[in-house]
Amino acid sequence: MRLLFADGLFWTSVACCLVAQLYIIRSVRGARYVPAPATAMPRHRGMLELLWAVVPAVGLAVLLVFTWRAIHEPPAPPAVPAQPFTTSPT
Repeated sequence: MRLLFADGLFWTSVACCLVAQLYIIRSVRGARYVPAPATAMPRHRGMLELLWAVVPAVGLAVLLVFTWRAIHEPPAPPAVPAQPFTTSPT
């Protein structure tokens, strides 16, 4: 993969993931129509929902950092076979 194409693909993926994550967090934080709570209904768990929306975002950010490093890591030098040890007759 050419480096220019890889960079473009990486940043396009970052932008798509960022937009998707923003919509996920917006849907969790957004105002929703919630009927009056009945005594049998559990309490609203807004912070727990927000945590479950942010944890994947952090994991995705870590994955994107490692991907960026892998794309821009210099190639490893080719392995040179070791020369056989030879002794000269004395």
